[in-house]
Amino acid sequence: MPRKNPRRNISRLQRVSDSGKVTGGWLMRIQRRGQKFEEFFSDQRYHGKRNALVAAQGRRDEIESGIARYSNAERAERPSSRNKSGMVGVRLHQQKDIRGEYEYYYWYWVAQWTDGRGRRRTRSFSIHRHGDEEAYNLACEARRKGLKQANR
Repeated sequence: MPRKNPRRNISRLQRVSDSGKVTGGWLMRIQRRGQKFEEFFSDQRYHGKRNALVAAQGRRDEIESGIARYSNAERAERPSSRNKSGMVGVRLHQQKDIRGEYEYYYWYWVAQWTDGRGRRRTRSFSIHRHGDEEAYNLACEARRKGLKQANR
């Protein structure tokens, strides 16, 4: 099992003032189940870099133990903020075809999933052939069938 990075979710911030004095500390940022946590641990408050780092790691570990991450299954069911289709694994795709001095654009709804062997599978449905709504529905159905065959 791979070891966890001891400084995960922790960054070093340091600043040199005009007078040459160096100030700094450790910034701990973590997100769990939609909640964001951010705290700064200054070297001065904790009497040194090492003590500030240990405090930041302790706080991070406390948050991690209190709030569980999303499982892979939960994450696969949640649309990301970037999802514009409304269904996980279904996206709109534009393909550009250049023929001489002319450009043609073709639009597809694409379904994507991982099969039972861990391989990525895709199916595309042309909007020109099926119409926008029907192509979208076919892509959604293809993803549902693919996941069902993969026992997911």
